[in-house]
Formats: sequence, structure tokens, C-alpha cells
Amino acid sequence: MIRFFKKISFRSKILTILLLTTILLSSFSFILIQSIEQISKVNNEINEQNIPELVWISYWEDELHIKGYIVEQFLLNDLCCDLVDTYNSVVITTQNHLLSDHNAVPPESIEYLKTEMDLLDFKVNNYVQGLLSYGDPVAIRNYIEKQFLPHHSDITNELERAKESVLVSLTDHSNHVSSIINKSLYLLLFLTIGTIIISFVSAYRLSGSLTKPLEAMVQKVDRIANGEYGLTIQTREQIEFQQLTASINQMSTKLKDSFHTILLDKIFREQILNSLPVGIITVDEKTKQVTYNYAANQLLKKDNPDYERRNHMFWDILDSKKIIKNVKVPYHSLQSEHSLLVSQSELRDQHANIIGRIFYFVDITETEELEKRIHQSEKLALIGELAAGAAHEIRNPLAVIDGFVSLMNQSLSEADNNKFHMQLLMKELKRINSIIEELLLLTKPSAPVLNEILLEDAINEILPLIKQSVVSHKVEITTDLEPIPLQLDTKQMKQVFHNLIRNSIEALGNQGKISIYSKIVGDDYHVFIEDNGPGIPFEIQKVVFDPFLTSKENGTGLGLTIVQRIIDNHHGKIKLLSTSPKGTVFRMTLPMKKIKERDTN
Repeated sequence: MIRFFKKISFRSKILTILLLTTILLSSFSFILIQSIEQISKVNNEINEQNIPELVWISYWEDELHIKGYIVEQFLLNDLCCDLVDTYNSVVITTQNHLLSDHNAVPPESIEYLKTEMDLLDFKVNNYVQGLLSYGDPVAIRNYIEKQFLPHHSDITNELERAKESVLVSLTDHSNHVSSIINKSLYLLLFLTIGTIIISFVSAYRLSGSLTKPLEAMVQKVDRIANGEYGLTIQTREQIEFQQLTASINQMSTKLKDSFHTILLDKIFREQILNSLPVGIITVDEKTKQVTYNYAANQLLKKDNPDYERRNHMFWDILDSKKIIKNVKVPYHSLQSEHSLLVSQSELRDQHANIIGRIFYFVDITETEELEKRIHQSEKLALIGELAAGAAHEIRNPLAVIDGFVSLMNQSLSEADNNKFHMQLLMKELKRINSIIEELLLLTKPSAPVLNEILLEDAINEILPLIKQSVVSHKVEITTDLEPIPLQLDTKQMKQVFHNLIRNSIEALGNQGKISIYSKIVGDDYHVFIEDNGPGIPFEIQKVVFDPFLTSKENGTGLGLTIVQRIIDNHHGKIKLLSTSPKGTVFRMTLPMKKIKERDTN
């Protein structure tokens, strides 16, 4: 039986419990019938006596109030208008109401009040009417004030006392009704306790069989709502729960499939956006939310609090909401400077409504640098052609001059040599010859002849020559290079380090320290040339590798240009890493793989 009761539906269980409760409650009817009979007797007494008394008194109070008001208005208006007719119209109206609503005869208990009301009417209809006929206004006012109004007040008080007496009687009858009800309730209380206990136990068990599974389901549904898609609920014996459980499990499975599909689609779209070499910024006009793709986030350095202050032009375009296309603007980061090609367009939804803006940009820094290098190469080629022709033309007469000056230097006496400054002429001729050699080296950079060498060996070969050229021996040169063989042209690399070290010595003023050290990063071999000199002037830092650019009185401005050309021919790079009043650091990057292999790849 219990097992069968568990399997039936909740509707059947509730109907069964309600039927049992109804059967129990129907046994209480005989108690209610007895109580109703007693209450009916009390009700009859109220209807036959108290209510008629209260109605008559209420009507009389209203009538008396109106009559008093009419008389007072008569006095205030200097005895104007017809008092008796107006007064009698109130009496007739009140009687008509009483005849239509109740018996015309008041209850015996308040007949004395009826007599007083008639006596008051008699004073108006006889005495006041008579005085009005004589036309004595003073007598009329005195009579009303001394006879009518006091009598009116007395009747009003009598009505109040009669009304209080009726209300007390009603209260007594009500208390009697309450006592009857209380007795009945006490009897019903004991009888209903058993029914309540039975109903409570039944409801508790029924609600427990309903709430506990529901609570378990709610917990599982909350977990599904919080993202645990695919979570299933255990099937219950209850019929309603079986259908609900199946629906929830089906919903959870479909949510899991849908979420997985949406997630894959979202990831795919994000991968597309993040893989583009284009910075994309989207602005939602409604929520003012700004989103960045990976390229934009990497370049703009959003975590830097000073980027807006340093890049007004870039952010002004974004904030202006102006539709533009392919505008070139500079962008300065903490580490480097970039040139960006910026565009901005409207962002529309599926209904073609404008919902925001798309701000996108392309980093054209490398393209700009490549154009500059191409322009520089073209300029160098043009300069090289001119310099090569000029160098050849100058070199021939220079050889003749150098020969005759050498003969004169040998044939003249020491006094004549001093007189004609022969040593100075010889020195200047050597300087002209070195400039011509640098021009020829710049115009005809031969392809490197690669051999496997150690950089430290090449540097050690040129250090004695460099130290001999130093006037003061207070320049300290230290090397700390990784002993890794590299495919390099020994002669050209000697020229590179000769130029770099000579520049550092001249910057130091023949007193200071030069450090040459290396670091391996991936497949690249980094060589650092660092000195503690006064640094390179700010105005030439960006163009330090341009030809014929020098801050020295006797410099040609070709040393660093030749160094850059040689390093480029070795598929490497050279960069001014840092410079300040505390010193300058150049970084030279050389590949550790063979150049032939790099060219093949």
C-alpha cells in the first residue's frame, strides 16, 4: 500500500489527503449547528429591539441638527425668510424616510423622546408662528434664544444618553455571542488538534517527497546555469519528476553541445583577429567599452600609464570619431618609435545600424626603414660613383705630388724642410690618401670571403696597432668574448673593429675604458662595444650611420657607414643601443649559422 502511494502522482496524493481531512471535519457539523441556534436567538433580539432604537435615534439626531441649523440661520439673517415652512419641511422629510425604511411607530423604550421632539415642533408651529404674525422681532429672538434653543439642547443630550444605552445593550449581546462562539471553539479545538496533527504529518511527508528532490534538482540546475553544461540528474520514482528530469538532462546536453560550438567559433574568430598583423580597436558607443586584439595590445602597451600623454595624435584620431583611411601617424613607446598607417570606420550590426567604431592600424615601421635604407643605398651608390671617379682622378696627380714631395724631403736640408713645412705636407698627403682609400672602400664593398674564425683572435691582431696610435696610454681595452667559431671575413671584421675602437678612443680623449663582450641569444651572436665617454650628441644619434656625418674636426664621416656596409654584407645588424653622458654602447648582431645556409633557406 505504501509503495503504491509513493508511485501515484502528487495530484492523487493531495486529493486523498483532502478527502480524509474533509471526512474528519464533517463530524464537527453538529457542534456548529447548536452554536448557530444560540447565536440566532441573540440576533433576533438585536434586530427586533436594538437596531430599530438605534435607527430612530440616528434619524432624530439628524433631524434635530437640521432644525437647530435652520433656526440659527434664521437668527443670523435677522429673522429673514419663512422659518415655519422650512422647519416643517424637515419634519415631513424625516417622517417620510422613517415610513419608507421602518415602522412609523418607534419602540416603546424611546417613545418619551418622540414626545419631546413633538413638543419642540409645537413651540415652533404655535409660539414662533404667532409671534411672527404679530411682527415682533425682539420677542421672536428672545423666545427662540430662551425657550427653543435650551429645549433643543436638552433633547440633544437625551438622544446621546439613549444612544449610549442602546450601544451598551448591543455590546452585551455581542459579548454573549462571543461567549457562545468561544465555547464552540474550545470544543472544536480539541477535535481539530487530531486532524491538524494528521494533516501536518501527511503534509510534511508529502512536501518532503516533493521538496527534497526539487532541492537536489535546483542545485544541479544552478550548477548547469553556472557553466557545468552536460551535467545530468538522477531519475526519480515519482511520475512528475521522471518527465522533469528527462527534460533537464536533455536541456543540459543540448546546452553543452551549443556552448561547445559557440566556444569553438569564438576561439576561431579570436584566433583570426589575433593572428592578423593588424592592430584592431573596437569601441561600443552604447557601453563605451573598448576592446583590443592581440596585435593592438602588444604594440600600444595598455599597461603603460603615460602612453596617452606621449601619443596625442594617435589617440586624438581615435577619440575624434572621424572616418579616415590610411593616415600615417607616429607612435612612441618606451622602447622604440613606430610609424603606423591608421584607419577608422563605422561598426554596424546585422540591421546596418551604427553601434560603434572600428579603429585599425598597420605597423609600417619596417617598411619605412626599408625605404630609408633603399634611399640611403641609392644615395650611397650615387655618391660612390662620384667618389670613385674623383678618387681615381685625385689619386694619379696625388701620386706625382707625393713622389716629388718625398724627393724634396730627402734632398732639402733640415732647415729648408722646416722652412717649407715638409713634414706637415707629408702628413696631409697621407691624410688625403687615407680619405681616398675610405672612399674606394665605401664605393666598392667587396663580397666577404668567409672563413671560420674566432672574433677575439681578429681583435687581438689589431689591438697593438691601435694602441701604438694612441697618444696617451690611459685607455684600457678589455675583451670578454664567447669562444665560438663564426663564418666571417677576417680582413673586413678587422676593419669593423678598427673603426669602432678608434671612434671610442677619440670620444674618450685618450683616457677611459672600452669593453668588448658578447652574448648568445638563439642563433645570434651579439657583440657589445661599450665605452665610458661623453656620449653621442642628440642631434646625430638617429643618423649616426649616414655618410659624411661627423662631429670631429678631422673626421671624414665614413667610418660607421663602412662598418654598417660590412655588417650588412655578413647578414648582420649594428645598432646604437644606448648613449648618454656616462657612455655609449653599440650592439653588433652576427649570425652563427653559415651565410650560405641562410641564403638557401
